[in-house]
Amino acid sequence: MTIELTKKQVKELRALRSKIHKIGPLGTIKDIFTRSEAFGDNVAVVEKIRKQPVAHTVREFHEFVREVGTGLYALGLGGKHIAIVSENSYNWIVAFFAIVCGGGVAVPVDKELPDDDISMLISKGDAEALFCSKTYFDVAQKHLEKDSRCQYAFAMSGKKDSDNFMTIEALAELGRKELAGGNRDFIDHEVNREDLAAIVFTSGTTGTNKGVMLTHYNFASNVEGVLDFVGPELSTMSILPMNHVYELSCSVLTAIYMNGIIYVNDSLKNILANINEFKPNAMAVVPLVLEAIYNGIWSKAEASGKAPILRKMVKISNKLLDHGIDIRPIVFKQIRDNFGGKFPTMSCGGAPARADHIKSLSEIGFRIITGYGMTEASPTVTLQDNGRKKPLSAGYAFPRAQFKIHDPDEEGIGEIWLKGDNVTKGYYKDEEATANSFEDGWFKTGDYGRLDEDGELYITGRKKFLIILPNGENIFPETVESHIMESLLYAHEVVAFEQNVNIHGRDNVVMAVAIYVEKSEFPGMSEEDIIAKVKADVSASNKGQPSYRKIQNVYVSFKEFEKNSTRKVIRQKVIDTYTKENQTV
Repeated sequence: MTIELTKKQVKELRALRSKIHKIGPLGTIKDIFTRSEAFGDNVAVVEKIRKQPVAHTVREFHEFVREVGTGLYALGLGGKHIAIVSENSYNWIVAFFAIVCGGGVAVPVDKELPDDDISMLISKGDAEALFCSKTYFDVAQKHLEKDSRCQYAFAMSGKKDSDNFMTIEALAELGRKELAGGNRDFIDHEVNREDLAAIVFTSGTTGTNKGVMLTHYNFASNVEGVLDFVGPELSTMSILPMNHVYELSCSVLTAIYMNGIIYVNDSLKNILANINEFKPNAMAVVPLVLEAIYNGIWSKAEASGKAPILRKMVKISNKLLDHGIDIRPIVFKQIRDNFGGKFPTMSCGGAPARADHIKSLSEIGFRIITGYGMTEASPTVTLQDNGRKKPLSAGYAFPRAQFKIHDPDEEGIGEIWLKGDNVTKGYYKDEEATANSFEDGWFKTGDYGRLDEDGELYITGRKKFLIILPNGENIFPETVESHIMESLLYAHEVVAFEQNVNIHGRDNVVMAVAIYVEKSEFPGMSEEDIIAKVKADVSASNKGQPSYRKIQNVYVSFKEFEKNSTRKVIRQKVIDTYTKENQTV
């Protein structure tokens, strides 16, 4: 199902968006909710139920949120902390708005975590109720029995019918009865912009999970900044988990506010098929999605024998672009047709993307927006969409934030500090972590970067990953990894790390890398031959590098590295795998 708007409808939508946005600055998520009601019977969300697309209008969305929110008040849960554990869905969005617009605090939990960790985070967020999909019924039931503070669970899919475990439809029915009886507790609740809206837990891949406190104004500021930079799109496809701020803030909340139809992707394996079916104008993605699109385009071109022609047309197109002439919609129409007849804007975050993927897709016609962000910034710090010329740049400061490079070294590299309306007030019930993260009003990110001659930010690496060699040299493993990825285009994933080895009876510290490659990309070669080639190519890439940054040990994996739910490689698990010299998996 694709909601195709006529030119007249698009014009009317844009006029209404302009009118709503001119009301004044957003202060809260409830502002987003109340203002968006003006879109009436326009479609708000499309999701697949048993593989069939189902559309929900703005009016239906508002009615359902009010009913669910009023139901929460009827159960004494108005203004309470309430967790959400579920796959992306229309009901996920409903639950979030029903919680926060009634003065409550949403605690979105990563559904990919082990059951015990999910339960632990629900407790850590002081949740007194939880919404969950059928997949997490067992987790929810066990948690209700384990933590007496959690009084209710609400099923967003599947059937449940007990005193403290009911369906979201039953909760809404309770709300309808209360509304009919004049209960306006949810509707009339005033939300202040500094009120806490959500506690979002960091991944905890390198330490304990910290609960980032994000206010209504943090979210509202990020939404306005996205609109300032990107502009409102007619539709978006929700791919990334909604429990992550990147998808929730930049995609879902922004789309609800400006009535950009949200198409909910039902499965990672269906991304490309759903793009073709839904024809979204935009989507938030991670680097692996860019890689899949890039590989799909070029493998198809190679298989059809059209790759040389495509490369030639890219060169011609680039020369014309340099003179302000854009022929991409015409010469790359066949590629565009494979994406629903349009090149969707793709905002890529979560992890660094490959320069060749950003550059190539930008040259073909996609608008690739990259930048730098973190949960603590709701999540945006910088943005840029000049991937054709500067694919590795993180761009300029986000419209609602500012940053500086603190105490830069002789190369201009220093820790990135930031402040702004979208920056967290701190970590939930963790005064020590909060105090350690702020200085003179600036949030210390723990990330390092530098500015180029144009003032654009380049990320150097994470402070917690910094390698300090015995000779005092500092190495950001991300720098090494980026160099290897650019030198070995077949390298899908790279993790660099220091390694203690014994050479001629003496302990030494050397640099090592683990590289994930696909055997299918080396036709006719045995695993031993592939490993030998990778090692030889890494050795060649060492030329011109400082001696302390040269790779000594190379490990090759034919399996992709373990990742968290945002598709970031879990570095420590990769490093732990390679503890023996010359080990290969």
